[in-house]
Amino acid sequence: MTVDLSRIVATYTAAADHFDTLPFWHHFGRRTVDLLALPPGARVLDLCCGTGASALPAAERVGPTGRVLGVDLTPALVDLARGAAAARGLSQARFEVSDVSTMDVAAGSVDAVVSVFGLFFLDDMAAAVQRAWAWLAPGGQLAVTVWGQVVLDPGEPYFWGAVLREDPSAAHISPAARLAPPGALEALFADAGVGVPVVVTERWHMPLTTPEAFWPVIMGTSNRGVFEALTPDAQARVKNEVLGRLRAERVDELDMEARIAIARKGSVTAAGSVTKAGSVTKAEIDRGD
Repeated sequence: MTVDLSRIVATYTAAADHFDTLPFWHHFGRRTVDLLALPPGARVLDLCCGTGASALPAAERVGPTGRVLGVDLTPALVDLARGAAAARGLSQARFEVSDVSTMDVAAGSVDAVVSVFGLFFLDDMAAAVQRAWAWLAPGGQLAVTVWGQVVLDPGEPYFWGAVLREDPSAAHISPAARLAPPGALEALFADAGVGVPVVVTERWHMPLTTPEAFWPVIMGTSNRGVFEALTPDAQARVKNEVLGRLRAERVDELDMEARIAIARKGSVTAAGSVTKAGSVTKAEIDRGD
């Protein structure tokens, strides 16, 4: 599929006013970084970084002797990331507006490349993985986090049902769906010809203090563009239907899953040879090594 990046930027520019208030970005961003177990002084590149949900925890991990560069196409999100880094005193974190598909990074210059909920926006995902792998130093790690098949349930499915009743033409294939099926991440790494990843599925429940607390999820995600394309009357009907169902069913949490793939590049041994590229082990993932 061809992803309209200008539309994505416009959608997330509009969604920036709610984006950073949504806890699932921060939960899965930090969880991805925790699984990498970055050492002090590490050099990290965060692709499609948003407001820094993974870049900022990475900066905390690597400390003042490390460095983190987060890149994203949406200036409004990058501005929020810069502000958050400054507020936390994380001078080791920098953020830039850049197109991941064309950015120039020296081979072997970083210790970790991270992409959380962003890789599926790129037309040629395998080429992006290949390039990221080349940027890694020996022993470096590549982490890619994507949505699974349960996403913001039941609120988002209710939203899409209501939208399609108003406008059947709104049906589309979400970019995130490209990597949601079981085995899709493993197949992507295989297509890219890089190390075999370990893939773990992380389930999380986001509490809702009230059914109305669901609506910022629509306004702070790509769903906003779909909602705002409706007529004002249709918008009112969709919102009333979704919140009415959540109230009637007394929904107090959203269920979601993410898949996290981590692969490690071959490392240099004491004798100067390079070990075989491959994945971290499942035991290492479980321990957070």
